[in-house]
Order: sequence, then C-alpha cells, then structure tokens
Amino acid sequence: MLDTKFIEINKSIQKVGWFFFGKKEFECSGLTQDYINYYLEREMLPHPCNQCYKALIFWEGNYSETNLMNFLKMINSFPMNYMGKLNKRVVVFYFRDKNEMTKFMDYLSNKMNEFDIKGKTQWRRACKKYQDLKPQLWKNAKEFALDKSQISNMKLLDQF
Repeated sequence: MLDTKFIEINKSIQKVGWFFFGKKEFECSGLTQDYINYYLEREMLPHPCNQCYKALIFWEGNYSETNLMNFLKMINSFPMNYMGKLNKRVVVFYFRDKNEMTKFMDYLSNKMNEFDIKGKTQWRRACKKYQDLKPQLWKNAKEFALDKSQISNMKLLDQF
C-alpha cells in the first residue's frame, strides 16, 4: 500500500512539477525574462544566479516509494538547514557558497549510502537553461568557458 506522504509528493509533482522541502532561507525568484535578457546581453549570470550552486541527486530510474521514503528519512536526519526540491527525475539542494556546497556533496554521498538511497550525485552552477541558451559560454555545468573577470585580467596582462 502506498504511503500517504508518497501520494502527497506525487500530487505536488503532478500539479507544480516539483515537491519543495527544507527550511533554509534561499532567495530565488526563478528564471525570469529579465534575468535571461541580462545573461544574453552581458554573457554573465545575473545576481543572485551568479551565486547559485546546486547539489543534485539524479534518481536514474530509481524514483520509487522506498527510495523516496529513505530520502525523506535521510534529510530529516540532517543537523543543518537546507532548501530544496525534487521531482521524479532529480533532487536539487540550493547553496550560495561553493565551498559549503562541495562539503555538503561529501556529506550527502555518505548519507545516501547510510540510508540506502539509489541515485547519482552531481552539482552545477545556476539554472541549466543558462547553459542551454549559450553553451559556448560554459566549459561544463560547473564553470564558464571564460569568465568576464578573466578577460579583463588577460587584457591587462597583454599591455605588459
């Protein structure tokens, strides 16, 4: 028999595309047209997207009642506050600091083993839509191919 929490989560995913969890404050108004325009015009991430790091768990076909209930037990065991969302494909945890996020990734891997959660962890910077819009600006999901600050520094070095 399906757990009522599992049914509730699936209803939320069906209705809004996501199930949101956590208590940590995190400023994200979503990807607006203004943010997209800023990115396309300046080839830089707008604030606060430029400080957004996401720890991810890809279910990889393992979205199930058992795996999800294990996941909920796991996040309830966390001593820190967090903010995130999930659907039937991926879990997303939000961070403003890259170092905090990378430490969390190690912690998350250990906890996933402890709670027998099936899935693959990864991280990325900002929303994937930015990378999709201008893939040439990105080396990969984690870093830009050439940051504007690097260009300025290179021009200064060329003057010498």
